[in-house]
Amino acid sequence: VLDLSNDSFHGHLLVDFSHLPLLKKLSIRKNHFEGSIPQTLSHCRGLQILLAPDNQFYGSFPKSLVSLSELKYLSIGGNRLTGTIPVALANLTKLKRFNIGENQIQGNICPELGSLTHLMAFSMQMNNLTGTLPES
Repeated sequence: VLDLSNDSFHGHLLVDFSHLPLLKKLSIRKNHFEGSIPQTLSHCRGLQILLAPDNQFYGSFPKSLVSLSELKYLSIGGNRLTGTIPVALANLTKLKRFNIGENQIQGNICPELGSLTHLMAFSMQMNNLTGTLPES
């Protein structure tokens, strides 16, 4: 567990996560981190909980996160992320809670997300999403 929540950290998150493959929980919420969410998070193969809301992260939705097959809780809301929700997010079959609200995500919600049968909460408010909600 690495918990850096509710502090006053500023700047880019420069941790090399490739040296933390056994990390189960990362909480960096409510800081002032900016820049991209580090690609090296994809090396944390055992990561189950990623809490990174209420920072200043920007750039495209971090595609490196879709390789974290053990992820159950993913919260990256309240940042300045752009782009679309990747279809590959449907590969996170253990995902229970997903918060991407209050970003600048656009496009449709892909129907593939309907295959996330363990998903109990999906927060997507205050984005630029369009289209219709998938039936599933």
